[in-house]
Parts: sequence; structure tokens; C-alpha cells
Amino acid sequence: MDQKIEHFSHVHPLLLKEDHKNEDDGVKLVSCSACEEQISGYFCDACRGTFNNGFVYHCSLCTYDLDISCASTWHPDDGHVHAFISLNSLQPFVCYACGGEAGEGSASFCTACQIWVHCSCAELPHTIIKHFHHHPLQLTYSLNRVYGFRDDITCGVCHGTMSSGFAGYYCSDCRFPMHLKCPAKQEEDFESDTEEEKDHEDETLALDKDKESNVDFGHNHLLTLIEEVSLEFADKLCDGCVQAITAPPLYSCSENCGFLLHKSCADLPKTKQHRFHPHPLTLHSKATSYDGIYRCDSCKSLSNGFVYRCDECQFDLDVRCGTLEDKVKHESHKHPLSVEKINIARECKCCHSPSKYVLVCDVCDDFAIDCGCANLPSKIWNKCDKHVLSLIYNGQGKLMECNNCGICREEISAKKWLYYCEECDFGAHPSCVVDKSCSSVKFGGTFQYDAHTHPLALVEETGKHPPPPCEACGEGCKGWTLECEQCKCYFHREGQCFWEQLKKSSQYLTLSRTMRHKFAANVLAATPNVTDK
Repeated sequence: MDQKIEHFSHVHPLLLKEDHKNEDDGVKLVSCSACEEQISGYFCDACRGTFNNGFVYHCSLCTYDLDISCASTWHPDDGHVHAFISLNSLQPFVCYACGGEAGEGSASFCTACQIWVHCSCAELPHTIIKHFHHHPLQLTYSLNRVYGFRDDITCGVCHGTMSSGFAGYYCSDCRFPMHLKCPAKQEEDFESDTEEEKDHEDETLALDKDKESNVDFGHNHLLTLIEEVSLEFADKLCDGCVQAITAPPLYSCSENCGFLLHKSCADLPKTKQHRFHPHPLTLHSKATSYDGIYRCDSCKSLSNGFVYRCDECQFDLDVRCGTLEDKVKHESHKHPLSVEKINIARECKCCHSPSKYVLVCDVCDDFAIDCGCANLPSKIWNKCDKHVLSLIYNGQGKLMECNNCGICREEISAKKWLYYCEECDFGAHPSCVVDKSCSSVKFGGTFQYDAHTHPLALVEETGKHPPPPCEACGEGCKGWTLECEQCKCYFHREGQCFWEQLKKSSQYLTLSRTMRHKFAANVLAATPNVTDK
């Protein structure tokens, strides 16, 4: 039997002691309230039962005791093990369940534990199922057993802080926490919304961190809902999925700063359980990398949009991969496809590259496509044609007159995947239209890097000939470049030059040696090319 335990019912370690009856050992003696004679033995602080001999788990700091039965049998999923009775409280109290204050009047009382709770808290169910989480949520009065004794647990619904000293709901599968009253509040808010209020909420979306929303969008201006088709957004990208804005509805920044968001991206679920990873993934508006650029672990594409992330495993999925359902009906195949992570890589039917993150057909053993190809947009704008290009698969398109790719001029076949404009008879390889390695990067946004006093904008090419020199190494900036609009100076965004500047950053210097190695690996993975530059 353990001599010392960390028990969820108490903040300090408990020592196993024999039942002594003197206060020299730090064990409290109980006196009868009527005759003032000492009661042989003392009581368990969990079940309030008395015992006269045997063993006890004891905290000498708090004179807190547990009998063997309570120490070994309680589980955080048990909720509250005793029945509450309705009484009138003669004085104000703090609810032991939700932590809220309560005045005099009707309340619920546990005679065994000597605790008061709101009547509404006493009636909460032990298990609930909600649309915003994939698993049942359990009521527990022992959050400290799950998360430790902390006052900074983040509620998975409203993102406010929770204390492990009170009750709450949590998921025993993935440790998703939730305030005790959050489920009821969600339902009340939903039921009380009038159609007029909903229409008003759709017209203007306030991005305030103190307001409840699916995700902190990382933007400080109001977003206005756009519902009409406009050529103004024809070549623009969504800041969430970093894909083309081809049709409304979408949100546009009211300050005209260039921030755009598909309405579907604004409504993304905060957490997801994905078949590509065993742990729950949480949605963030920016990755935890230095400047928000990361590489999706499934399609291997770079992105600076929203990310579904597991912090424990440093596993990232971009919005396109993160929103894939377990079963997908894809236009390239007649049967539904299963989303799977497999141990042995399979060849993609589109690009013929191997991948372990694939969509496979359970009927046709020879059909598999990787996430990058599965997520190719069905329609896309390209500067080589004035119309939207449509993706066609393996001879699904009409007979074409063109035989060469309109971009690379190499041969194309209507029997394979290609982008095509029927009106112009313009065809192109998918790889020529979409660079899968960085198909989810939006250029033009600024970030305050440590290497320079002003915010730097990420540009794909400077467009200058000859290339302007890098302020750090003096050589020409080709490819991804950081540009200062005020100073008209440039920095490499990739290679050794960028890495040397990064090592001087405050974010890097505050890390431990072990974390610096992980940080370095993440930064190098989030560059288009690792070169000697």
C-alpha cells in the first residue's frame, strides 16, 4: 500500500498513518458537541464517517484525513457521490460547485460533506452530450485530479479561466474542460436569439477577445458581411483557409486593411477530433511558429492561415486538411473515400507522389489520393486566363482542342487531372496552376520581426531587377522576401541569413536549450527552401 499519495480531494500530499488518538501526531481529536467528551477516533473528510482504528491518509498541515475506502475508490467522473437536500441558507455562501456567490434563501446542502451549492447546480446532469464536442462530457467535483491544483484552466467553450477548486465538466477521452454553467448558457443564448438579432450579428462581426466566438481571429477591426458577387475579390485570398474568394458570403475588414474571411471559415469548430491524429486539435488564428508560417503535417504545404494544432505533439493541420471528414465524396472517384493515416505510403493517383496521409477507396484497392491533391480547388483564378478555371478529372471534361499546357507548354491529356476553361479552350496542369508546397500562403501581410524596427511585409518576389540586397548578408533577395515599406530595405525570409537573425530574437533567447532545438526545427520546416544562404 502507498505510504504517500497525491489525492484529487486535497491540495497537499497525504501520508498513510496508523489511527492514533493523541494530538502530538498531528491527528485531530473530535469532541461531542453535547457532553464535550472526546469521541474515540476521528472522521473522514470525504465521506464524513467515523472510524476507531486501522489506517488513514492524513495531511498534518490541514488536519485533513481520508479513510482507505475513500482514498482508493473515488474517481473524478463520479460527480458528487452524496445526495443533496433542499434547505434555506441563513447566510450568504459561495457555491461549492460553480464558485458563484449566493445569498440567503433556498439552497442545496450535502450533510455528509457539509457543503452548500445552488439548487440549479445540484440538479445538473452527470453526463452531457453537446454539438461542439465529439465525446460525452462528465460532471466532476475533482477537476484538480485531472488538471492539478490550478486557477488558470481555460474553458473549451467560452475560453474563460476555470479553477480546479470547483466543479466542472470535462472529457475523460481528451481532457476538454468546460465551466459548469457553460452548457446552460449556450442553450439560453441560442434560444433567446430573435431573428432580428441574428440578422444584426451577420451584418457586422465584432472581433473582440472578450466576446464569445469560435476562434480569436487575430484581427482588431470590425468585419462586414458581404453577400453580393464582386470582381473586387476575384484575386483575393481568405485569411482563414488561404484559398481564393470565388463566391460570397464572406467577411471583409471595415477598415479596408485587406483582411478577408469566408463565412464558413468564421464558423469553423474550435476543437476537432481528426483521424490523422489521436489527440484533439484546437483551432488557432495563427500558428505558434515565429511569424505564423507553418507546414501542414498531412499535405506538407506551407501556410500562414488558421491552424488546427495539438500543442502536446506539435502537430499542425491547415484548414483544408483539418476540416476533412472521415468519409469524403470526391468528384474524382465514384465511391466514397476514407480519410486515413497509414503506415506504408501509397502513390497518389493525381501527382504520383507517395504519402501516408491519404484518401482511399474501400472498394477499389488501387485508388488513393494525397491530401494536397484532394484539396485542389474545383475552381480557381489564374492570370493566364480571364475566366475561372475548373478542375476536371480523368476524362470527365469535354473534348479539348488544345494539347499543350497553357503555362508550361508541355503536353497535357484530357484523361488526367487538369484545370480547364471551356470558353477559351485553355488547359493547364494542376501543378502549374497550384504550387502545392506553398498553396496556402497569403503574401502582403506584415509582422513585427526582431531584426528590424518597422513591421516587415512578406512578398513572394520583389519584382526588382537586379534583386535588391539583403540588409543582413548583402546578397540579392530572390524568392520569399521581407520588405520594409518605410525604409525600402529587404531581408531574406529563408535560409541561413534568416536563421541568424531569428536566433537574436527575444522569443528564441527565452527558450531552454531543448526547446530551442524544437523551435529551430519548426522554423526550418516552415521555409520554402532550406539553402546555404
